[in-house]
Amino acid sequence: AFTLQLSRAPYIDTMESHDVHNRSRNRKNQTAVSNGTVRSRNTNNGNTKTGGQQPQQSSKPNKHKKQQRHNSTKQQPIDPTKLTDSLHEICISRDLIESSSGMHKRKRVLRDLEDMLCRWSDETFFAKNAALNDDDNTNRKVPPTSSPALLSFGSYRLSVHTPSSDIDCLVLAPPHLTRDDFFTTWVTALQNEARVKELHPVSGAYTPVIKFEIEGVKIDLIFARLNGEDGNGVGGGRWLEEHRALRRSDVAARATGTTEEGDVHDSNKDACGEPTINNHEELDEIKEMELDDTLLIGLDETSVRSINGVRVAQYLLSTLETTDKNRKNYDSATQVDNFRLTLRAVKEWARVHGLYSNVLGFLGGVNWAILVCWVCKRYPDAPASTLLQIFFKTFSTWKWPMPVLLSTQKQRPPEGVNNLPVWDPSSNFRDAKHLMPIITPCYPSMNSSYNVGEPQLRRLRDEFARASKLCSDVAFGTKKWGVLFEWNEFFQQHANYLQVDTVATNEDDFRAWFGLCEARMRLLIAGLESPGFGVRAYPFAKFFHRREDGGGGNYIASFFIALRFAKKVWKVDLAPLVTDFLTVINSWDGREPTMDLMIRLVSRKDLPSFVFDAEKREEHITKPVLKPNNQQSSANRTDEDDEENPVNATTPSAKKNELDGSSTSSPSEFISPLKRTKIS
Repeated sequence: AFTLQLSRAPYIDTMESHDVHNRSRNRKNQTAVSNGTVRSRNTNNGNTKTGGQQPQQSSKPNKHKKQQRHNSTKQQPIDPTKLTDSLHEICISRDLIESSSGMHKRKRVLRDLEDMLCRWSDETFFAKNAALNDDDNTNRKVPPTSSPALLSFGSYRLSVHTPSSDIDCLVLAPPHLTRDDFFTTWVTALQNEARVKELHPVSGAYTPVIKFEIEGVKIDLIFARLNGEDGNGVGGGRWLEEHRALRRSDVAARATGTTEEGDVHDSNKDACGEPTINNHEELDEIKEMELDDTLLIGLDETSVRSINGVRVAQYLLSTLETTDKNRKNYDSATQVDNFRLTLRAVKEWARVHGLYSNVLGFLGGVNWAILVCWVCKRYPDAPASTLLQIFFKTFSTWKWPMPVLLSTQKQRPPEGVNNLPVWDPSSNFRDAKHLMPIITPCYPSMNSSYNVGEPQLRRLRDEFARASKLCSDVAFGTKKWGVLFEWNEFFQQHANYLQVDTVATNEDDFRAWFGLCEARMRLLIAGLESPGFGVRAYPFAKFFHRREDGGGGNYIASFFIALRFAKKVWKVDLAPLVTDFLTVINSWDGREPTMDLMIRLVSRKDLPSFVFDAEKREEHITKPVLKPNNQQSSANRTDEDDEENPVNATTPSAKKNELDGSSTSSPSEFISPLKRTKIS
């Protein structure tokens, strides 16, 4: 059992206590001045600040200081163009923009991958055709009427990816290919490809995916199979072939003549029937297929979810390019570029401050993209620096759960498309419980942020407000953009933290075990958020990966949740709050003896050193060394001790017995070995 004995009132973080001190002191100063008296707590010629306000030294008006205050109120903001340029520079310095050579490599890898898909499609078609016509060889060499298309979405499609980002891709398959083929024969084809590494098919996911690397480029590949209007798949294959023919002609028009980088001949075609291209500039000009609502005809729900990522990315780009074309100084390229720069900055800010993770109940890439697009649509002439300020100011005061909508929701499907469920809080009680609805713009509209819980929303609100103030300071020149991306003070703001360590002895087991624990971590966060017990949870959306013993020991991923407690709460039993999470984790059929999970309670001063090392790469993080707590009774503790370590372990051995059943007397080892054990 986890039982906390609190030795004093709940700890208030440094930011909050600083603000409370300022507000209290300002009220006292205002009262003193109104009463005709002035008191100063500072005798250093009035130059030393206390709190957030300069103390007054005399009741007589000081013309010089009055003029200074007057000038400060008239301080002009910096030119937005200069701010935008500096924002772009800091994005480059933080390695958020990929080089042209990196972009060319990604495009070439995608072309090669699509060629592999077309070869696999032909082989699968021939194999199935041969099985159906064992006695007839006439159709065995007839190629299929259509081949699969490879479409990107997510950060790569929006051109906001970083050099280390993966590429989200959709295989839009003709009717002769099935999802079973995708997870069997296509996986085999990838296994036989020497360039493919780190292959991990996940067929049982909510949206089934195959993860792998090819030439060092990470790929997340999902699948959707097209059907036809007549139910026999003719229409889906025809659509693919028509769009393939359009792109084939476009590629052929570009793939003629000789360039400095090599000869390109129209007769040299790949497995998809398109001329091969080696010129980087010509590769950049090839556009991906544009999807329309007719492709939803006959699709199952899984395929609809798979195809929606491409449709949302396509919508975001098209709506920005067509927003109010009659406005003053319209330039569609500038509109999209401002969107991209703003989104890069927002995503980096969210990552640094532990707010970027859909699976952990925060916001993911599509959520941030929709929010930024919402701002860009309403301020089409604003540069990126201004858009960033508006973004944080808007969502720091947004009245959640009021939804964010880019367009009017379509309640009825397009003609010929099956009626699919859409987000509707008026008729669906589950939708009505969503805390932070960010609605996708394409039919069927869904809440892309349904995972967000109360703890995550509270942190998002706090960080939005803080970032809004920082952006205002940057706009007036008192701060630089770098303050927005400084390492978060999360690990200095709270007194108590729950450290959750996912552990495995080998890489394969760790990958499977970590995937389960990460996907279920929201259960732990939701359980710890218990106002009835006087507990509030503050999760940080980042796992700290490392190896023990200098890189040769166990694989470990550490996750942290800060805990705060209501006033007059002196003892908290955390066992009931973690039961649901532990039940799911301990009952997983795939768990091996090499897998373990440890939960430890850590005070602020005993946090491992790696949480403060934001610049070091995670794979090089060393094993943490925890400082031992002072083993003294509460009667001998000072206020300073309580401030540093508000978790008071009176009778250490008894407390340790309550935590993990051991007899060790060191209160610093708040560890519970959760190997299929029951929590009492």
